[in-house]
Amino acid sequence: MMKRKIISYALLIFLATKLMLGMNEYEGINIEIFEPNNKVNEVNSTYEVINESSSVNVNEDTLLTSNNIEEKEFRGIWVSNIFNLDYPNKPTTNEETLKSEAIKILDNAKDMGFNAIILQVRSSSDSIYNSKIFPWSKYLTGIQGKAPENNFDPLQFFIEEAHNRGLELHAWINPYRITKQPSDINTLSLNNPAVLFPELTFTSEGNLYFNPGEPKARQLIVDGVKEILDNYEVDGIHLDDYFYPSVKDYNDIKSFEQYGKNFYNINDWRINNNNLLVSELNNLVHAKNPNLKFGVSPSGIWANKSSNPLGSDTKGWESLKNIYADSRYWVKQNYVDYIVPQIYWNIGFEAADYKILVNWWSDVVKDTDVKLYIGQAAYKVYNTDPTSPWYGVNEIERQINLNRTSEYVDGYMMFRYKFFSTNPGLYNLIKELNKETNTQVEIPNQNYEYRIMEYDKNLNENEDYIVMYSEAAGKKSIIPRSRYYDGKVIGISNKTGSFYTTYNEKGFTDINEHPLKEHIKYIASRNIILGYNGKFNPNINIKRGDYVLMLMRLVEIENTNVTDNFKDVNINDYYYNEISTAKKYGLINGVGYNLFAPEKGVTRQDLFVMTYRALDALNMISDETIADSHNIYKDKDEISEYALEAIGYFTQKNVLTGDNGNVKPMIMANRSETAAFLAKLLKSEIMIMTTVE
Repeated sequence: MMKRKIISYALLIFLATKLMLGMNEYEGINIEIFEPNNKVNEVNSTYEVINESSSVNVNEDTLLTSNNIEEKEFRGIWVSNIFNLDYPNKPTTNEETLKSEAIKILDNAKDMGFNAIILQVRSSSDSIYNSKIFPWSKYLTGIQGKAPENNFDPLQFFIEEAHNRGLELHAWINPYRITKQPSDINTLSLNNPAVLFPELTFTSEGNLYFNPGEPKARQLIVDGVKEILDNYEVDGIHLDDYFYPSVKDYNDIKSFEQYGKNFYNINDWRINNNNLLVSELNNLVHAKNPNLKFGVSPSGIWANKSSNPLGSDTKGWESLKNIYADSRYWVKQNYVDYIVPQIYWNIGFEAADYKILVNWWSDVVKDTDVKLYIGQAAYKVYNTDPTSPWYGVNEIERQINLNRTSEYVDGYMMFRYKFFSTNPGLYNLIKELNKETNTQVEIPNQNYEYRIMEYDKNLNENEDYIVMYSEAAGKKSIIPRSRYYDGKVIGISNKTGSFYTTYNEKGFTDINEHPLKEHIKYIASRNIILGYNGKFNPNINIKRGDYVLMLMRLVEIENTNVTDNFKDVNINDYYYNEISTAKKYGLINGVGYNLFAPEKGVTRQDLFVMTYRALDALNMISDETIADSHNIYKDKDEISEYALEAIGYFTQKNVLTGDNGNVKPMIMANRSETAAFLAKLLKSEIMIMTTVE
């Protein structure tokens, strides 16, 4: 272990005085003293700089993804209860059978690299949990309303065992469906709300549904979700693609006449009914816990471009027109945390091309806070036609690879579990695709040293832009951790060669009135974050690749001659060397399948976490975070668990102070905010620290 020492600027001045009196070392810290007034005029072209390319406003995901520090690529798998498709294999009341089957599902899911179980807990106005509103499912025990032996609760068991394995558990409900086949009507239990409140239902093709146009029917669904949230530690609530029945033989005219007077036609009213349900569930879920996830998995085609100019370039079944599911609107209104369009077609399929739909949905989530996961048709790999694109497992692999190179896709859900457990080829494929590799090498001792140099400051010079730089073999490099103090420039660096001082004020034409102007100029004067053609572009979001580059500049970690890098980082990319070096030393990891998504944006909390991780790897974190330091923020409940330590630490060090009492953890970090954070970090006591033997 390396010892850590905190040295104040006042102490450094004291040390300088001692050194001038003949001391060459103090407490093992080497300090070089230069002759005064080594002051030169900066010529920008003499500095080696790599310009960040302009980024775009994106809806991001996560930056660090290893060791449970940050959210990874979402890898969900649906586990169906209806018709005993996945769980249980057949109806039973036996507790041990129900437990053993659940454990096998969870163990296999974990082994394949999934990180979320989407468990169907209500398929048809029923439940696989102990509910006071909905009866026990006949698919669970064989008879609707009959409980498992010993009052065993499968949902509670799934949650506990999933969490023991580091898996999320999302409760999947079908909101309106009461029966799946007409004969089921005769098997409904007497305490089924459809039996108790028949006025809230209608029929379609002989099946019963709750009427979305009846406010009490929607409230029943909301109450059912509230019951789950009040009694179970689920990680999210999930709706599938069933809303209104697709065959319009149902009769909801009376409901329309009573509740639809403000609508020009019944179709708009039906769309609004679904909008109300989704909005109400969103509010309910996040009132319970802002960190819970609420998502919907609609049909893959919202509307074809031929029928709606906002639609996709497809020729398929439209969910907006057929079941009144305005999933695009839900995303644009941020009614959901994630959307999972079921894109159950192959790449290149003429009527509904997978790639075209991925791009269309990517455009939908752009500039929103909604994550995009793709619902994928694992069931189609059972196609026996050798000429079919679905023959074998190659199409699933192509689709996952496409997802992972898409800027806005943050994960997938596979339909469904049993198609993996009964197909060794598919099982092994997804396991290989989800395999995490760790090639981390211990970061070498960076040999940071303190240096103090005299500086004759002119009256018109701003001390914030007085810096130290090194020159070796004709290469000049600004020392990021250098600043002016009382006639001297103090620097901390691992650079070698000759050291000088200079005045390095940077000006940008688009920040004159910006509230973070001084922070921007401070960090730019140290060549950590640069501009484009005289402009800074303060409101453009920071990309993942750019922030790695900035962080490596900040802590002066030298690039290594590494050829190993993430698949989506091209050798010609300007951040290639920084990302490969950061990967080698374990400062970053990818989003799965050796991908990093360098062009994606960074949330504020992920920016803080990545910085904390890098400083910790360099032994620059001096003490433990005080518990609950993050509680000063009004939006503390929005902070993800993995970010609490980093945000708490930077808060107690006064690097983070909040904006009107908020830390805004989920907001995308733009260039000006990033510059402000790094400027405050550089001025803090954290960056006055060094590591010595």
